[in-house]
Amino acid sequence: MNLHRIEAFLAVAQSGNISRAATQLEVAQSVLSRHIAALEAELGVRLFERTGRGMSMTEAGQHLAPRLRAALADMQR
Repeated sequence: MNLHRIEAFLAVAQSGNISRAATQLEVAQSVLSRHIAALEAELGVRLFERTGRGMSMTEAGQHLAPRLRAALADMQR
């Protein structure tokens, strides 16, 4: 798990949308999608359900998000 994947996951979790998260992180949507897919593959679980209106977190994503937010905050301090 690397920092880019964590940041991508948290940005999409917060915005619920790949394009808004990509704009926020200043990366292409395709890059962000690859980060999310790689993190899901690494963890062996789906973190988001793709919908016509964006992305919604799965139960696994909902459990992971607060832990990663806390870990990221610790790293930034």
